[in-house]
Amino acid sequence: MTYSYLKSGVDIKAAGALVEIIKNATNSKQIGGFAGLFEHSAFDDYYLAACVDGVGTKIIPLIERKDTKTIANDLFAMNINDLICCGAQPLFFLDYIALNRLDTEFTARLICDLDNILKKYNCVLLGGETSELGDLILKDNFDVSGFLTGIVKKDRLLSKDNVRRGDYIVALKSGGPHSNGFTLIRKLHNDGLLSDELFEQSLAPVSIYFDIISKLNKMSLINACANITGGGILSNVARSIPKGLRADIDLSTVKLSPLFKKIADITGLDEAFNVFNMGVGFCVICSEENLKQVISLADMYSPFILGRVV
Repeated sequence: MTYSYLKSGVDIKAAGALVEIIKNATNSKQIGGFAGLFEHSAFDDYYLAACVDGVGTKIIPLIERKDTKTIANDLFAMNINDLICCGAQPLFFLDYIALNRLDTEFTARLICDLDNILKKYNCVLLGGETSELGDLILKDNFDVSGFLTGIVKKDRLLSKDNVRRGDYIVALKSGGPHSNGFTLIRKLHNDGLLSDELFEQSLAPVSIYFDIISKLNKMSLINACANITGGGILSNVARSIPKGLRADIDLSTVKLSPLFKKIADITGLDEAFNVFNMGVGFCVICSEENLKQVISLADMYSPFILGRVV
């Protein structure tokens, strides 16, 4: 049997086609970015930035393990890692939880865990919505999404418009698959192709890159960023490259963990790189003159040169 993300139930190409349809229909330059920017006369020197994301089907095994801390971490991480791609600082967060039936104790614990994480990043849990949808959500399951708003000073905006030919693309390690590709990961585990040990490793919390990216941006060392989420390295880095240029990436520089090696053995290397981050959770784009300092400061994420802008 051939295993792929499509055969497990997720169509990346269809999702990409939908984005293009929406971009054309709305005539918006904001669609397709990691976070949307909003300009208003009340904030002359700033943009408001906003994004929305969830935990995906990784939430199913996390619910089984009653692991509210990882659910909360991943919900915030998937959003803040998008928001920081434009250099924004978080302001406030709202959650949306859709349940089959409300478990008051479990849900309260999840929201308290979320609030504790937000406080670490000076972000306010402004509110949310909890909906019991017994006819829609499976018994003992629920889905959760988060909506994050931040602010960025215009002269600190990280953007593909800052990227120049010759810039370096520096990769920062991930903590695992983060919160992407779990429909396929769960399929591999359920079919006995992924060991319990590797499956447990895949459930590691999503890495949060806010502190290091904020530091690099304040020091004017980086031009743009890419959060490596659904669609893998190539498609996400491409979102931070301006027209007329391209990313020349050498995927052979990526050192695969046992988990990603096993997945690639099953699905094939191309499919694995098209679905997963493969150990690269985030990328920064910087000039040659700033390269050495960027690598030194980001040392905790085992940075390496992934490619260049050509």
